Amino acid sequence: MNSPPTVPNPASPAPASPAPTPQLVASVDQILPPQMLKDIVTDAVVKDKFTATRTVVSGFLCTPFLAYAVALSVSLVVAGWSLAAAGLIFPVGFVMMVFLGLEMATGSFSVMPMGVFAGLVTWYGLARNWVWTLFGNLLGGIFFAFLLWFALTKGASIEPSGILLKLARIAEAKVSYENFGINGWMAAVAMGILCNWLVSLGPMFAKASRSVPGKIILMWLPISTFFALGFEHAIVNMFVFPIGILSGADVTIGQWWWWNQIPVTLGNILGAMIFNSSLWYYIHRAKT
Repeated sequence: MNSPPTVPNPASPAPASPAPTPQLVASVDQILPPQMLKDIVTDAVVKDKFTATRTVVSGFLCTPFLAYAVALSVSLVVAGWSLAAAGLIFPVGFVMMVFLGLEMATGSFSVMPMGVFAGLVTWYGLARNWVWTLFGNLLGGIFFAFLLWFALTKGASIEPSGILLKLARIAEAKVSYENFGINGWMAAVAMGILCNWLVSLGPMFAKASRSVPGKIILMWLPISTFFALGFEHAIVNMFVFPIGILSGADVTIGQWWWWNQIPVTLGNILGAMIFNSSLWYYIHRAKT
């Protein structure tokens, strides 16, 4: 005799679904390079639509956050930390700047060319973005340099000391390329290339994760590496030289621009465009 069919009890709980594996969770948070490229091109299109005033103001607000991080890192060096250890702290300024949606020219050096290569941004739009962003970054660097110098010298009532003297020595070291003539000038370009091959990955790595902690960790890697190795960053130097000169550095404005700012900016452009905007874009464009 057949037994009656088993009737499920409606009150009994449904079988639990298996918990997702850690590998699945990690893969969900990661955004793969082809999608990163699409998101970066979208950013380039958005930046291209900004007015000049918005770009300048956004650039102006950016540099002080980098300057805060420089001042913090230099204060640690003055306290006895090594440059490599202090470099691990420097990305705090970059992270704040990115999450506030501010404009840093060295990031645009990698983002805007991808928009051009995708056919969605013109070369004029790229140049316009770069010029206004650099101008805003410079204004922000000079303003914050004066503000910090004024605060630490009590309105020029006392002689610069501590981190101000250290920043003055750093500014002097940054024009030592002059001692090597044309080879020194080209070395400054090379230091700019090595810097922004890394730093221009910041806005790109921000697209590689969906979570805030993931974005912070990924951005932290190239930014801390650049600072710890002492490479040359054009926007950081827009703060270091003004405050160094105010603090008594033996550096003229002409030396600042010819022996550092101009070649370093050129190197920053080349580092971003060659390795990230062009080569990285090329290997992933077919998948987008």
